[in-house]
Amino acid sequence: MPRMDIRAAGVYGFHLAGDEASVLIQSQASVRRMDIQTKPIPSPCTGICTMDGALGFCLGCGRTADEVAEWASAGDVRRSAIWAILPERIDALGISITRLPWPQGRIVEFVAESLRQISGTWALGCYGAIAEFVCHRDEPCDVSVTGETITAISGRGALQLTIGERVRALRLRTDHTRHGYRAIFLVVSKARVTLPVATTLTPLGRDEGAIRPECRNEPWFDLGLGRDDLRFCVRASAPDLLDTLNQASGLPLLDVLQAAGATIVKHSPARVVESPLGRAEIYTSIPAPGGQSPGGPHTHLLPGHLASGRATPPGVDLPPVYALGAIFYPRSGSRGDIEPGCAA
Repeated sequence: MPRMDIRAAGVYGFHLAGDEASVLIQSQASVRRMDIQTKPIPSPCTGICTMDGALGFCLGCGRTADEVAEWASAGDVRRSAIWAILPERIDALGISITRLPWPQGRIVEFVAESLRQISGTWALGCYGAIAEFVCHRDEPCDVSVTGETITAISGRGALQLTIGERVRALRLRTDHTRHGYRAIFLVVSKARVTLPVATTLTPLGRDEGAIRPECRNEPWFDLGLGRDDLRFCVRASAPDLLDTLNQASGLPLLDVLQAAGATIVKHSPARVVESPLGRAEIYTSIPAPGGQSPGGPHTHLLPGHLASGRATPPGVDLPPVYALGAIFYPRSGSRGDIEPGCAA
C-alpha cells in the first residue's frame, strides 16, 4: 500500500521582511512585467464577519464596523492606513489566520519568487492526501510565468498554479513575531470550485493537461477520493499497471489499495494531484510500506486521515467560506527576503 502521512502545519517559522504598511503600494513594476493588471489594495476580510462585543473589532479581520462600511469607497492611502493598524488588533483578538494584503499580481510574484529562490515547499491536497513539491539547491528547476500561470519543472516533479482574480492569500501566523508565518494558504471561495468528483477508481482517458508535453498521451486514473476540492490521480503507461488499474475501476479507495496498491508501489507511476488552482505532478518513487519518503517531491496518502474530511491538519482551520488551493511551507531556518506588500 502506498505510504502516506502529512506534514503538520506550523513546524517552521518564516519572517516577512519590512513593515507591511510601507510596502503595500510597492512592486508595481515587477507585476506589470508579468502583464497582470494591478488592482486596488484588497480588503482584509476573511469571510468571518462577527464583531467582538468587548473590543468592537471583527473577529475575522480586526476592523471596526465603520472601517468595514467605508472600505468600498476608500482610496489606497486610507486602505493602507487601515491595514497598518490591524496587526495590533489581531494580536489582541488572538486571530491565527489572516488575509495578506496581496492582490492577484502580488500572489503571482510571491509564487514565482518562492520557486526561484527555493525558499520552501508547495503542497496541494488535503489532510491525508497531498503532493509536496520542492527542489534542492543544486537541482535544476525551470520556473516560468505566463500571465497568471506559474509553472515549475524539475526532474523529479512539476507544479503549475493559475492565480485568478478570486484567489486569496491567507497567513498562518507565528506565535513569536507579528510579521512571521508558519504557512501561507492560497484559497478560493467554495462556491467557485468546479473540480469533477469521483467516488471510485475512474479512468480519465489521456492526460491532456499534463505539465510535460510528452506525457499528454498517457492514460490517467482518478483514485476516487470523493472530494470536490481535489483529485488524486495516477498516470500509467506500463501494460501490467494499466491492466491492474482497469480491472480495479469502479472500486472505492480502500479496495483499490488492496487490489492494486502493490502494483502501484512497484511501478511508482506519476502521481497527479489537482486543486482549484492547478496541479502537482510527482515522479519520484513511492516508498515501500514502512519506508521513508524522498527528501524532494513526494506524495502522501493516508486513508485514515482522509476519512476526517479535513482540508488542513487538526488545529488549523481555514475560514469556512474558502476551499484550499495550495499551501506554502517556508524552508526550515529560513528568514527569507520576500516582502509582504502588494502592488496597488
